[in-house]
Amino acid sequence: MTDLINKQTLSEQIYKILRTDILTQEIKSGQKLTLQSLKDRFKVSHTPIRDALTRLVEDDLVIYYSNVGITVVSLSENDAREIFQLSGDLDCLAMRYCCAGSRKETFLAEMDDIVNRSAKYLTKKQYKQWGDLSDHFHLIMYQYADNTRLERAAQKLRAQITLLSNLYQLENNYVEQIQNEHELVNQLLQDGKIEEAIKCMREHLDHDMTYAIEAIG
Repeated sequence: MTDLINKQTLSEQIYKILRTDILTQEIKSGQKLTLQSLKDRFKVSHTPIRDALTRLVEDDLVIYYSNVGITVVSLSENDAREIFQLSGDLDCLAMRYCCAGSRKETFLAEMDDIVNRSAKYLTKKQYKQWGDLSDHFHLIMYQYADNTRLERAAQKLRAQITLLSNLYQLENNYVEQIQNEHELVNQLLQDGKIEEAIKCMREHLDHDMTYAIEAIG
């Protein structure tokens, strides 16, 4: 572990490791985290661990309970509905901004590249790389929406979406359906059919919401 914590600040490195462990459920939802157990794991003092945990609280990935400690967030069916419905609203708003902005052509080129590369990863069954691009498919819109507040809101929400997605994507073989829906949204955007692309994006996230609720249940 010491070798991992060498290039960045201790708190930054610990934050990234814990965040990945939570999103991939190496650290399970509902699991308690103690300063002592994390200190033993990372062989560091309490200070960088507290800093890392503070960032995870801000990401809504862990919850601090007074007199109890830190617990990894456990999302309910209602949480899943709220998260995916809000994500649909934000994604569609970002898409409108992108397509009305001065960098529209660059955005469309990057979106097309993401979809094509993710298709290749899926064909090769390289699911980790595919999953990273699947997240990027949604986040790229916020980079070109030219609205920093919208981008920050989406990034925070995306952490919980990734957590939910990891509950169903690989185990239930939904990846091909997700890829097909991404390709359809992209094709509609490339064809200039913005309203149809927005409708398709909402349907796609409704499907993801259904998958997540099934996985939680």
